[in-house]
Amino acid sequence: MKILGIADVHCSYQYSSYVVYEIIKHRVDLVLIAGDIECEDPLEKIIDSGIDVFAVTGNMDDTYIYRIMKDYGIAIDGMIREYRGFTIAGIGGLSFRTNFEKIINILNETSGLERLIILSHYPPKGFNDTTYAGVHAGLKQLRDLVEKYNPMLFIHGHIHEARGVSKYNNTVIVNPGPLMHGYYSIIEISHNNVNVFLHRL
Repeated sequence: MKILGIADVHCSYQYSSYVVYEIIKHRVDLVLIAGDIECEDPLEKIIDSGIDVFAVTGNMDDTYIYRIMKDYGIAIDGMIREYRGFTIAGIGGLSFRTNFEKIINILNETSGLERLIILSHYPPKGFNDTTYAGVHAGLKQLRDLVEKYNPMLFIHGHIHEARGVSKYNNTVIVNPGPLMHGYYSIIEISHNNVNVFLHRL
């Protein structure tokens, strides 16, 4: 499966338009958006490409954007979705504690999580989370989640300056960087191997 991962759109219609061409060029199966969308137009542009999309809110998104996401059928805050043999769990930034608790409850009752993907706005503590001030701004709860459930892939955003790819045990952790600056990622999963390619428009 080939995923295009983006985060921190922040109303960038221009780069959202450009990324549609990348969706076509790379023959992407799925787009995952890790929050901070803020405006409807960029979201609509990506959805109009006809590609499958799942998204979570960010801390800068409001209830209006969340309703729009729900209306499009792409919001997975506090939910899991099965997609082509993968289990995708969403932890949004708009209501993080509620989302996190819902996901933990669902995962505790779900078997067959060998192909689990976490889509979160926030990073796990210690991974792609270093701010300009040198502070690790990720969340311990998310690191604990990674330790317990061992997802194959964890996609997040939030820390604009910490774009990169990390690995924790068997989990590949990806911060695509902010789309508002033209950053995105292509993630290829084949036979449980995860390969990440960071790009800039």
